[in-house]
Amino acid sequence: MAEGTATMELNVDSEVQRGWRVLAVAGELDIDTVPVLSARLDSDVSGAHAVLDLAHLQFMDSTGLALVLDWHRRLAEAGGQLRIASAQAPVRRLFELADVAEVLSLHSSVDEAVQESVAP
Repeated sequence: MAEGTATMELNVDSEVQRGWRVLAVAGELDIDTVPVLSARLDSDVSGAHAVLDLAHLQFMDSTGLALVLDWHRRLAEAGGQLRIASAQAPVRRLFELADVAEVLSLHSSVDEAVQESVAP
C-alpha cells in the first residue's frame, strides 16, 4: 500500500441476543468508515432496541460520535434504547470529553447490556 492510503477497516458483526440487536464493531470509526456502520444499523436494526459492542473499536472520531448520538435519539424516539457495551478507554474518553457519557447507556459487557430489562 502506498504511504498515505492506508485506512483502517471497520468490521461489523450482527446478531440477536435476548431480543436485542447486537452489533459488534471492530477497527476505527471515523469519517471514512461511518457509512459502513450507518448502513449496517439501517439494515439490521428493525426493532427499537440495539447494543453496540465496542470491545474491539480502537478509535472513534466526532463523526462516529455523531452517528451514535443520532441512533441513540432515533431509538429513544421509537420508545427503545441504544446501549453501548465494552467501550475501550479512548472511546470512553471521547464520550466523557463530549459530555455524553451520562446520556448514553454504557455497560461493561454485552452480557450486562442485554440482561438488564427494558424500562416499560
